[in-house]
Amino acid sequence: MADAVNLDDVLVLEERDPGGMLPAVEAFPRQCKEALRLGRELPSLPPADGLGRVAYLGMGGSAIGGDVLRILLEEATGLTMSVHRSYRLPVTLGADTLAVVASYSGNTEETISAFEDAVYLGCRVLVVSSDGELLKRARVSGLPYVTVPPGLQPRAALGYLSLAAAVVMERMGLLQGFVKVASDTVAHLEDKVEEWGRLSATSKNFAKQLAHRLAGKIPVVYGTESLLGVAAYRWKCQFNENAKTPSFCHVLPEMNHNEIVGWHGLDDLTRRVETIFLLEEDDDSRVAKRVEATAELLRDRVGGVTVIRVGGRTRTEKLFGAMCLGDFVSVYLALLNGVDPTPVESIALLKERMARED
Repeated sequence: MADAVNLDDVLVLEERDPGGMLPAVEAFPRQCKEALRLGRELPSLPPADGLGRVAYLGMGGSAIGGDVLRILLEEATGLTMSVHRSYRLPVTLGADTLAVVASYSGNTEETISAFEDAVYLGCRVLVVSSDGELLKRARVSGLPYVTVPPGLQPRAALGYLSLAAAVVMERMGLLQGFVKVASDTVAHLEDKVEEWGRLSATSKNFAKQLAHRLAGKIPVVYGTESLLGVAAYRWKCQFNENAKTPSFCHVLPEMNHNEIVGWHGLDDLTRRVETIFLLEEDDDSRVAKRVEATAELLRDRVGGVTVIRVGGRTRTEKLFGAMCLGDFVSVYLALLNGVDPTPVESIALLKERMARED
């Protein structure tokens, strides 16, 4: 399949991507810049006095924004941050909690249910959405909300679903300096889009090269704990939804204490797997040494091993750059696999079935 598709032929890419997922990925820096503006222009803010924690409520492509905020901002704010992917919230949340409720569509049933829990528990609430029932309920309740542009798949709205809320948190006085870091990250992402975008030839485009390497394989992505563990999960989800292929992820060092033993036997399966390790470029920690040792152990047990050293001047640049690379790779892999990266038919069918159960 891979040999039949020329990823350097822009007309072919447009034909195979009628929903425009590749242009959406290329527009990620612009989206991040717009998200910062939306956060700055929110007219009313949740009260900040007495806050002790932040809870991010969401599902699927909307929830990954919470993972990003938690890993980047928990230490900076000094607040406990948690991500909730469920219908219900723990009763330990309450008046000391800022609940960031994110649903790109505004109609995610689990998130609407969790929103009602947040209101009932007395949380301070900030809603992030493009439309739908969630925005309607926020308006009726007089709660602050950020309205993001519609027309995207939730997984293609990561900038809106993370950075707008981060700006609001800074305006509330919960942290300082992140908006400047995020603004600098936009320039970093612009360089990466030029490097990995459709106009960059395969000969010098690592995203296209890796997609070719992954064609016909099952990607398993490993990130180092915390920062690149979030990126690894994002890669896994993007392979699932964009490329319509099974994909799995884990983090080091935990993976060294269980999953590494599973790469034994089953040669027909394991030879179809490409393991991808995400490692910070300047990391010389014990965990980094574990990555190198683990990659070497797996070389004879799987179909391929790729170690990616993620660069960037800040943690934010590293995380957003790593996620941007995964987005490009997953879309190019979809096009090589002959599938339209935009639709998610299985999710739509499941929602229809759940609606019939009501």
